[in-house]
Amino acid sequence: MKEFIKRIFRKSTSEKLPNIKIELTEEGWVKYDNGNSIGKKGSEGGKIINDEENINVARITIETNAGNIPFAITFGIYGLMFHTEFFSDKETAVEYFERKKNEIDIILEMFQTPEDNQDTEWENKKDEYLEKLIYE
Repeated sequence: MKEFIKRIFRKSTSEKLPNIKIELTEEGWVKYDNGNSIGKKGSEGGKIINDEENINVARITIETNAGNIPFAITFGIYGLMFHTEFFSDKETAVEYFERKKNEIDIILEMFQTPEDNQDTEWENKKDEYLEKLIYE
């Protein structure tokens, strides 16, 4: 995971990352900012009802009452992509939220492949997974 973070931020920082081994929990997701964002206004103007982060590399947020939209889900992989979807019912929104967390995990796992092993096939698969994450 450290290598993934270094690749994303290599242009934005000249400092080397410390040699820290990152241990993921079984799920790898924790409440963003220790849950302090829950109940606050989100990026789509709604009230945040769930906000999770994957070890400072990805985040997914669900808001309710975002203007005239009942539910908005915003997710991103820091330095790589950002996307928002809108939903009319809670059940569909919650299912989408959980599915996107799993898909983000798959992409993050791919980035643990050393750069020397990232060939054209790897690049095509990464692009396919990112496209699926955004459009499905």
